[in-house]
Amino acid sequence: MFAIRLPWLRFFTCLLLVFPAGIQFGGAQITSSGYSTIVAGGYDVEYPDTVLKDNIYVFCNENGTLSASLPGAGSPLGFEWSRYDSLTGEYGAPFRSDSGSSSTAGNLESGGYRVRIFDGEDIDTVFRAWIFVNSPLAGVDEEATVSRCEALDMFGTVGIEIFRYHDPFSGEAYELPGEFTPVWTADPFVSVPNRLQTRVWSPPPVTTAYTFEISYYECRSSYTVTEEPVTTKAEFTVDPEEEEAPLEVTFDASASLNAAEYKWYMFYHPDTTDLDIPDYRAEDPVHTYYIPGEYQVGLMTISEYFCENLFILPDPVKVLPSELEVPNVFSTGTGSSHEFFMVMAVSLREFRAIVYNRYGRKVFEWTDPEEGWDGQIDGTPASPGVYYYIVTGEGWDDIEYEFTGPLYLFRNR
Repeated sequence: MFAIRLPWLRFFTCLLLVFPAGIQFGGAQITSSGYSTIVAGGYDVEYPDTVLKDNIYVFCNENGTLSASLPGAGSPLGFEWSRYDSLTGEYGAPFRSDSGSSSTAGNLESGGYRVRIFDGEDIDTVFRAWIFVNSPLAGVDEEATVSRCEALDMFGTVGIEIFRYHDPFSGEAYELPGEFTPVWTADPFVSVPNRLQTRVWSPPPVTTAYTFEISYYECRSSYTVTEEPVTTKAEFTVDPEEEEAPLEVTFDASASLNAAEYKWYMFYHPDTTDLDIPDYRAEDPVHTYYIPGEYQVGLMTISEYFCENLFILPDPVKVLPSELEVPNVFSTGTGSSHEFFMVMAVSLREFRAIVYNRYGRKVFEWTDPEEGWDGQIDGTPASPGVYYYIVTGEGWDDIEYEFTGPLYLFRNR
């Protein structure tokens, strides 16, 4: 935690009571209620010029309250409250007088206070305490804020009061030791170094609220500024990610943040040759892949402030290699998947299949691998037996296929 220290002074936790000889009262002191914090449990301060020590109470943004009593003493007691005058070095005339077993002085501003307690006979003593009204003020110099693609620079400002107390006898002034601690937070979260002049590397591409807070004697003040983004974040999805050729892929960059422009990069893996993409600056282009293989895809987004961000798809788009398989038997009338004589074709650019009977007559021909022969000739069921096929094809990867052989047709009786 970063902290700035002010001049220091030694502290002690004790209280000096002044009574006539032979008279003692346990628990006699000036106390306080309603304070926001007691510094170090009351911050006994030592006056270097004397042996006296007094309590210090710190209130956050409100005047203080002090109370005095002499437990064990008879009543009524007289109480006279006075305030230290730093110009004269003396306590002034009483501003409050009352009687009873205790007395409370409220709405006290920063300064030194003394209460005289007496009964007109044996008791005549004084207690002292210091009150400081602490109102720290945090701010951000918005005119000095600099937002760039690489970093965001912000400058916190601090307004604090240096608290001074005086030796009640010599009048010498001393500064109360203390420190304030700057803390930065961001919503949405981003790491911000806790120092007055701070820098956020790679600022987020979204509107962000930055809060600068200081803590001084446990009293806090904060200031929030909202920064609009200048950076951008590229992100996209593809659909589908893998299929046979020709593969039509839709790229969706709607998840990108703060993008004013788009630029797509598509490479044949592992080659780095750019593919020709007519709409490579569109938000959601559609591209068709014909050649089997793996393709790396990247997107660069550019903000209106010309900040850039590049996202590479972790897994390449895959176009399946060409493949052709031909069965040698099928059966009609079974209700099974073998009702048709069909081939298994993947990523083929050209396809042709012909079935001949045993006399060399062509009985069926098709050029769509999704189709097949249903075992009929001109609408009439073909006779069971042996037929002959010739299947040819050429893949998008320029691989040529040719299959020939007998085909056995069975019919379910």
